[in-house]
Amino acid sequence: MQQRLLLWFHSCLTLLAVLSLSARTPSAAADAPPTGLSGTAPELLVQLRSSPFKIVYETIRDGNWELYMMRADGTDPINLTRTPDVDELYAKASPDGSRIVFVADEGKGEAKRRNLYWMRRDGSGRTLVCENAREPCWNADGTAIAFLKCEKPNLDYWDYATKGIFIHDLKSRETRQHPNAAILHLYTLNWTPDGKWFLATVHGGMGFSHAILALEGAGNGVFDLHLGGCRPDLSPDSKKVAWGHGDFAVGVGDLHLETSPPKVTNVHNVVESADPLETYHADWSPDGRYICYSFGPKKTEKDLKGLLPEFPGVTAPGWNICVADAEGHDRWVALTTDGKSCKEPDWVPPEKEAGAR
Repeated sequence: MQQRLLLWFHSCLTLLAVLSLSARTPSAAADAPPTGLSGTAPELLVQLRSSPFKIVYETIRDGNWELYMMRADGTDPINLTRTPDVDELYAKASPDGSRIVFVADEGKGEAKRRNLYWMRRDGSGRTLVCENAREPCWNADGTAIAFLKCEKPNLDYWDYATKGIFIHDLKSRETRQHPNAAILHLYTLNWTPDGKWFLATVHGGMGFSHAILALEGAGNGVFDLHLGGCRPDLSPDSKKVAWGHGDFAVGVGDLHLETSPPKVTNVHNVVESADPLETYHADWSPDGRYICYSFGPKKTEKDLKGLLPEFPGVTAPGWNICVADAEGHDRWVALTTDGKSCKEPDWVPPEKEAGAR
């Protein structure tokens, strides 16, 4: 009898231990940062299936960089470039969805250059904008492209190897320089819809070590927005900014360009990852509801003489394109899962008839 009681008591203790562990496990899992590739909010895919937008991004599929475009939910990826001897990178869609501006690394060895082009959204009509140039963005009506000239005559993979802002008019095909000739070492250039401001990251230029700047569109004013991190992206109405808030978060804040000096308030993170999984290249959807971004591991062996996977033209094994709820926290879903250096995403609006040429 006593032995049976002892066995019963031991069984009860075992059951209680199992129930206790089961009760604690969901809480622990909920507190852990996302580390998988599928995401934390698969229901976003349902919303994205009905989205009219697409996403263009760079990836390595057959030994070189190509530009692909897919639906907002990650389906139906299409290769837009198909150029085995050229690396296409850093695609940015025009506001009317009819064109895509991008850079192409062309040539071999010491003759290799990073040149700037635009093409139609289907990949046709490739047109040279400027040789030895990078980091483009569009004006509000898609009639002009702003970009940065490369600092050196030969290809330099460091993302901040730039000098000066230049503006190219698509109709006249004329290019003019921004009035501030002292601009140096910018990257990830943005242009506000009213044309009054540029946003960009600076690294070791104009007296700044590393900062996100607001620069007057037609003047010499340069202002530090005091945001930790890099690679800003303007919301469609330019009232918010998203950026890489360090290596492991996508930050969002309210942008006040009307104040003197400009400032950002209400800073918070919409996505947070954990070392070694990094988040980079945030981009607002045209309706302001979502932010797409690149997500992947640090490289244990840095490519190309110490360069980093977030740099254009540097391989990023394990990196994928994700989309997050711009109003949420850690509500995201992966659109690609093969890890073939998928990065630098940009939303593509549906093409408007007036912009189709």
